[in-house]
Amino acid sequence: MYTHAHLRYCEALAHFGDAEAFFHALSQINPIGMRELVPSANLRQANCYYSSSDAAFADRYEAFDDYGKVKRGEIPLDGGWRVYSSGAGIGTRLIMQCFLGLRQERSSLVLDPVIPVALDGLKVEIQLAGRPVEVTYRIKGKGCGPMSVNLNGVNLNFIREHNPYRPGAARIAMESIVAGLNGNTGQLVVSLG
Repeated sequence: MYTHAHLRYCEALAHFGDAEAFFHALSQINPIGMRELVPSANLRQANCYYSSSDAAFADRYEAFDDYGKVKRGEIPLDGGWRVYSSGAGIGTRLIMQCFLGLRQERSSLVLDPVIPVALDGLKVEIQLAGRPVEVTYRIKGKGCGPMSVNLNGVNLNFIREHNPYRPGAARIAMESIVAGLNGNTGQLVVSLG
């Protein structure tokens, strides 16, 4: 598995709105607990990003002749290159902007999470407009497409961005966020369809 390609696959699953497959695929790049998701994976350093998972063949000829064993999980998978620059950044962006769906722009907050229903009630703490905010995700249905956004008990208006495959992101004016925080901490509740 070439991890960069796998990350782009994750990104496509998020764009399509397949929360279950997206979360599963995203979890496969995390070396912590990898053997639970990929039983043929050999143990690897858990605090390190790997740019690939490489089948443990002696050479390319053995790989060519016996690649079916990889598909059946009969060949162990070793971690390939480590501490590779851009892939870890892409993975972090996928977690922040696709999984948690949080993208802060100069004049807007864009919310477009893709989270499986099993994680209903997930809470994260972030900074918005210089204030601490606890974000709670309420997940129903497919786990994507914000249906409502509530800040400190007030529903926020948003503009729905276009996505041809599912309900798109919610774009909220940063002015609304600042006004809703009013110098205080915040409770942001994002309800997904």
